[in-house]
Amino acid sequence: MTGESSNGQDSSIAANSSLIAGGPFYRALRGMGLFEPHRTVNRVVIWLAVTWLPLLVLTLAEGTAWGNKVKIPLLHDYSIYGRFLVALPLLIAAEVIIDPFMRRVVATFDSSGIIREGDLPAYRATLERIRQLRDSGLVELFLALAAFFPFFLFAADYEWTSSRVSAWHGTTSQGITPAGWYFVVISSPFLRFLMFRWLWRYALWVYLLRRVSTLNLVLLPTHPDRMCGLGFLLFAHQQFGILAAALGSVLAGQFANEIAHFGVPLRDVRAPTGVYIGSAVLVVLLPLTLFSFKLFIARRDGIVHYSVVARGVTREFDTKWITKPESPPAAMIGTQDPSSLIDYISSFDIIQATRVIPANRRAVLYVAAYAAAPFAIVWLLATPLEQLVAEILKRLL
Repeated sequence: MTGESSNGQDSSIAANSSLIAGGPFYRALRGMGLFEPHRTVNRVVIWLAVTWLPLLVLTLAEGTAWGNKVKIPLLHDYSIYGRFLVALPLLIAAEVIIDPFMRRVVATFDSSGIIREGDLPAYRATLERIRQLRDSGLVELFLALAAFFPFFLFAADYEWTSSRVSAWHGTTSQGITPAGWYFVVISSPFLRFLMFRWLWRYALWVYLLRRVSTLNLVLLPTHPDRMCGLGFLLFAHQQFGILAAALGSVLAGQFANEIAHFGVPLRDVRAPTGVYIGSAVLVVLLPLTLFSFKLFIARRDGIVHYSVVARGVTREFDTKWITKPESPPAAMIGTQDPSSLIDYISSFDIIQATRVIPANRRAVLYVAAYAAAPFAIVWLLATPLEQLVAEILKRLL
């Protein structure tokens, strides 16, 4: 994020900005050669070796990886699959999926003319401030402390010391097993740290959107994306839906345990599942409403200005061809007048269709699909095959 520009402001700040490439943890990974796009699978394997593999080794040694020694052996604990075999890889993959989109948004704001030349210094100053916050060792230390805080010591009904059934991690009556201790001290805090880092990155992104929304933007009400030219922002922003899938995997794994091991009916988890999916859509897409006031003003002014011009255009057309025709109607064929009028009407229709809330049905479904995917897997696994077939046939026939 350094460089020079003709106006004395650092234009390469926008060209090099990234939500991901910064902070002590990132620098440590980069020093080990792990933070490259083609090393994503390597990172996933390494973090699984740190978080999940020791649990498997310890439970194998204790005889609680599978079998009947405990009610819930490790390999029958669906919450572990949701946490470490689904959520953790998704959180890591999100870095190479989301960051390129965010980079393009930042560069587009900087170079497309949406931000006026006079506001570019303020915009680039915001990017520099975000860079500093992203690279802050103090912030990352706070996230690590919050992630590794021993919550289980202060929660009487903590999930991993539940006395309802015996499990690989122990019970309140028998205490926590070595595998359980590794989970609460290493595995779970590490996953929380990755989650907290993403929450912090998302907060920085929302901060950028808030700052941009306060600038004097050049919005085009006739833009075909029906968002005054901000459609590129929606397309990029909806990629945060992968985080909804990651967090949903943790919740879905717990629901699967409730269904498989505690006899909770599938219908009892439908309501919380729906609440989660709806909340995920809101959390992901709601920050875009920061631009709603600017879009409302652009739409309102566009309708007013184009209505004034439209009156003159349509009056001239009617006078020339309808009320006082200067030429016979057949002469209209081959002229540009009808197509020009239609083009103008189309532009006016686009202005009227401009969305004050910069989101559309596709974006809502896109994020909802991400959030719902883990729960769909639980539904498929918890529903007998014959019932699934019957449900499919009932809807097809």
